Formats: sequence, structure tokens, C-alpha cells
Amino acid sequence: MLRINSKGKALEGVEVFLAENQSLNRTNVKGEVQLQLKGSSSVIWLYKQGFKYQADSIKAGEQKVIELISLETQLREVVITDFQSNASLGESVLNVRKVSLEQIEAQSAQNIEQALSHQAMLRSNRDNALNMNSMKIMGLGGENVKVLIDGVPMIGRMLGNLDLSEVSSNSIQGVEIIEGPMSVIYGSNALAGVINIITKTNLGDKKSLKLDTYVGGDGNYNAGLSYDQGIGKNGLSLSAGRNFFEGWNFGDRERGWTWLPKEQYYGNVKLSRQTRDWQVNLSSRLSHAFLLDRGIPMQPYGERAIDREFRRLRADQLLSAAYNPKGKFGARLMVHQNYFEQVKNTFARDLVELQQELTPVEADQDTQRFSAEGLKLITNYDYRKKTKFLLGFDANQERLRGPRITDGIQTNNELALYGSYEQRIRTTTWRLGVRQGLMNQEWAPVVFALQSRIPLSDNLILRASYGRAYRIASIKERYLDFVDSNHEVYGNSELEAEDGHSYQVKLTKIFKFGQIQNSIELAAFYNDINNKIELLTLTPVQAIYQNIGQFVSQGLNFGYHLTNDRLDLRADYNMIGIDFGNGLDYSNRVSSQLMFKLPKWKTNISVFGSAFLKQYVSFYSSETGEVERTPQETYGMVDAQISRKFFQKRLSMTIGARNILDVTQVIQNNIGGIHQSGSGTTFVSNGRNFFINASFNVFK
Repeated sequence: MLRINSKGKALEGVEVFLAENQSLNRTNVKGEVQLQLKGSSSVIWLYKQGFKYQADSIKAGEQKVIELISLETQLREVVITDFQSNASLGESVLNVRKVSLEQIEAQSAQNIEQALSHQAMLRSNRDNALNMNSMKIMGLGGENVKVLIDGVPMIGRMLGNLDLSEVSSNSIQGVEIIEGPMSVIYGSNALAGVINIITKTNLGDKKSLKLDTYVGGDGNYNAGLSYDQGIGKNGLSLSAGRNFFEGWNFGDRERGWTWLPKEQYYGNVKLSRQTRDWQVNLSSRLSHAFLLDRGIPMQPYGERAIDREFRRLRADQLLSAAYNPKGKFGARLMVHQNYFEQVKNTFARDLVELQQELTPVEADQDTQRFSAEGLKLITNYDYRKKTKFLLGFDANQERLRGPRITDGIQTNNELALYGSYEQRIRTTTWRLGVRQGLMNQEWAPVVFALQSRIPLSDNLILRASYGRAYRIASIKERYLDFVDSNHEVYGNSELEAEDGHSYQVKLTKIFKFGQIQNSIELAAFYNDINNKIELLTLTPVQAIYQNIGQFVSQGLNFGYHLTNDRLDLRADYNMIGIDFGNGLDYSNRVSSQLMFKLPKWKTNISVFGSAFLKQYVSFYSSETGEVERTPQETYGMVDAQISRKFFQKRLSMTIGARNILDVTQVIQNNIGGIHQSGSGTTFVSNGRNFFINASFNVFK
């Protein structure tokens, strides 16, 4: 006997195809169907319009219950980053995109950098010298994009950027991307938006022990082990691994690499407990990375070279407690401590005797230590069914220590009180939020935001928002004094805070065509920022942080999403215009993803692609004293893979190719700058490569 449910309710009229005798059966009003098997077991396929196509197996005489998943489940996913309410993706007033675990696996993404590489609204540039990533949302990047792990900000920015390749996907459940100012809830540097990386929380009675291995033709060799155990109301999640990149060199170089080799070890632990009213999580994340930068042999005999070694240590601790009774009141407490350290040592290496010693120049050795502590307390009150209030309090302190920081140590302190009011009037939802902060013993301007969700019809939704933008300069932007043989980068203690306005509209149409669910999106934005802070390159080795005046960005995104039982297709066209005062220059990008399932063969095929069309890169001209733009060559990136499950889905094998078009560098008519080549080209990839990814789950 087979019973088919959806959310615990019986499903009538589900088509059940029995592979053994090629027969077609249908469930009755009780969701039940009697299958006659001649052998001991058989594969079955289940289909009902509006639900995901599903394959399973059944044994002779077995009483089995199968749950079918609605195609609209993704739209009903709760937006975790939105503290205001438990609104679903389709009901939230925020402009949210989700990168699901299914998408991460379809890319064989080894880290968050790879998981976000084909997201249309994000623009990413890689710093080859520091192995850092610059993420831009709506034309704004660096310190203006807040990156969170379970709601806690990542620290340790180098020239405003973070190394997202250090966040392994081994313990990640998904990523939420919110476009537009989120300063009311998340503070100063959430001006462009928020990227929230969500880790796995294991509750229930399931157990998993999984080994992941990855071998790439580009020199990436990764191995990870994860263990998840749910015991009633308690959960335990453990993960650990090693990621290794052997480095990559463009052209014939006698010594050293274009992209530095990197070795990383990581370990994560998360303890969870859930009762009727409470959910408590305690997590700790550790990471250690080593990078080696070999220098070119010195003339005239090439017997000596200058090498640099980088060691990075990251440690993050978080205690979160959520109180969610059945009544009108709820509360959430988050207490976190974060630490990031980078140690740089410069060695004079004897290539004949194979000996080395630290260089005597003090500026060649550097240690930077970031630390942060914070507390976030948020309370929710549902006054009526359609009226909700939020009141929150933040206390944060960030410190940076190092010889290249004025006086050796500097701090940023913030105390903030904020609240929001959400009201549903008929089918329209409005939300007004306000934040008042005390930053470094000075009152910051009041930050506010107005957001709305307006159903124009049953399947046509309009979202519109306005936000006040405000960001104080970071510690490095104000107090950096970075001078060595290759750099002269200075902070500016006189920097004024960025202040401006952001506007967004988004129209979403959802409709079904036969067995296919479709979604069409059209979004537009406009940002107007005063006192924009930029790192201005004066010479190939010299730069300084300055307020450059008014900054304007505007653009639009057109997206189409199609899904049915086997196919998931998404295509986006994104256009962003940036104006530093001399008119708008537009950059265009097309992104697509295709995930196709073949249940009969337990096989999945996926293709991800991005075409960077007309692009512009900005730089500061010391000759004109203005920010200028230069065009960048059009190029495209395409990745593809095929995966199959074996041994009752315990083993998953994937083979694939990255950068199928074999793009390594693109023409860019820029001047030289900090960590940039003045040769008129920039490296975007280390070429076409093939990979094998294997995952084995002992208990599945």
C-alpha cells in the first residue's frame, strides 16, 4: 500500500508509474493506491500538476507514505535575514534573492565565492595579490556591502574587501541576498545591501556522516568531513576540512605565481536546542590559511629573491536565542565575538644555499589584528493580525591593531536603538523603520526606510522602497599608514561620512502554463550618495582614501524563471550605470542557470553562464584630479556539470568543467594601481579546467 501526502494531507489523482510492469496507477480520495509487485521491489515515478516530479522505490508488501513537494515551496520559504516577521519569500516587503543548497550543489561550489559567481545583481572582482573579493550590489561595493554569517558581520577587510573563498560550503544551508539599504536593522555599512550566509542547523532524529572530495584541473584539491546528529530537541553539526590551491601562473615565469597558492584548514561546530517556545544555537567557526608570494630572482645573477608569506587566522563565536511563543510577543538575542589576524613576513631567500632570513626593513613585516564584539536584541510584537512592531538594540565595538595603524590601535564603537512598524491594509503591506545611533561618541543622523508590497492582481506584485543611506568611514579608511617597497596607502582621519538616498521598485508576475510555473521580474533602482569614499590611486604604488563628492548609480534587472518537475531555468539581464560627476556609463551583464533532472537515471545536469557585455572600470587620474572611466573588453564565463547518485543515493559523483570558453584575461585600458597591472589587461580566471567531485554519506 502506498499513500501520497502533501503537508500531511492526502493527495488524490497522483499518477504513480510502476517501472516493474510499466503500469500507470492513480491515488484515490484518501491518497492511497495499491500496487501489485511480482518481484521484491520496484522503482516508481510520481506526478501531479503543481508538484515536483519525484522518483522513489517500494518493496513488496511495504506500507509506505511519500510526501510530495509543491512547486511553490520556494516562494513560501521564510526570509531568515528579515527580523521583522516570518514572512515568506513571496510575501516579504524586501527585495530578496536566495541561493539554495540545491543551487550550490548544482555548481559544485566549494566556497561562497563560487556560489555567488553567476548571480546577476552581484559584480565581483578578485584581488589576485591578496586573494580577496570585491562584491558590488547596485554599483556599490567594498565597505558598503555587509557580509554576514548567521546574521553576524564578517571582519578582516583588506582594502575594503573580504576573502569569501575562506567560507567553505561544507556547512552552508544557503545564502540570502537583500538589495538596497538595510541600515535600519544592520547599521552603518549595509548601504548597498546584505549578503547573509546561513549555516546548517540539524534538529530532529536524522543522522548524517558525509565525506566530500574535490579535484580540479586548476590545482584545487579539497577534502571535507561533516557530521550531523539530531536527538529529539537537540542537534549537533560538525564539519572540518582542508582546501588547497597550488597557485596559477600566466605565461612563462621562472619563479612565483600570478595567483598565489593557498592552503586552508577549517573546523566548525554548532549545537542547537529547540523546545516549544525556544530555539538556542551555540556555534564556533575556526579557519587558518597560508599564502606564499614568491619574488622574481634579483639581478644580475638571480641568486637571491624576496618572498612574502601570509598567515590568516579567523575565529567566530555566536550565541543566539530566539523566543517564539504562540502568543503575540517574540524576542531574539545574538551575542558574538569575532577575531581575524593576518601576519605578513618578508624573507630574503638565498636560492643557492636554500636559506632565508627576515628582511631588516621594519615595514616589510606586518601583523594586523581585527576583533569585534557585539550584542543584538530584537523584540517583536504582533499587536493585531495585520499590525506588527519591532524594537531593537545594538551594541558593537570593532578594534584594529597593528604597526600600520595610527597609534597602533583604533576602535569603532556603536550604540543604536531602532524600530519598525508594519501594517497590512487589505492586501497591501507597508513597513516604516527608523534607527538612531551613537557612533564613536557622536550622534549619527537618523536613518529611516519605507518599504511596501502591493499586489496589483492575484499574481502581479509590486515592491517599492526608499531608504536613507549613511556610512561612517572604517578604521582603515581613516587610520591606515601602509608603506613598504610596493605600496604607499594612506588613510584620512578627516573623511566625512557617506550620506544619501536609495530608491527601488520591483514588479513580479507569477503564472502557470500547463505544468510549468513561470516568474517574470522587472526591477529598477537609483542611488544618490554624497561624500562617497574611494581609494584613489595616485601612482602605480601610491593611493589615499578621499571623499570624491557625489556618486550616482542607477540601473535595472529583467529576469525570467521557469520551473517544473524536471527543469529549473533562470535568465537575467542586468544593467548598471555609474556617475562620479561626469555622466553615466553603463555596464551590462547577462546571467543564466539551467538545472535539469533525469530521475530515471538518478542524474542531474546543470549549466551556469554569465556574459559581461559593455563594461566600464573607474579609476582616479592624478593628472586631471578626477575619477575617470575606461571600457573593458566583453567576455563570457560558462560552467557545466553532470552528477549521478549510486548505492541508494549514498554516493554522489560529479564531473564538470569551469570556464569552458577558456577566458583568462580581458583588455582594460587602465593605469596601473594598487594590486593592478598597468599593462591594459586584468586577469579574471585561470583558464578552462575540469573537475571531479565525490560525496559519500554513510547513514543516508
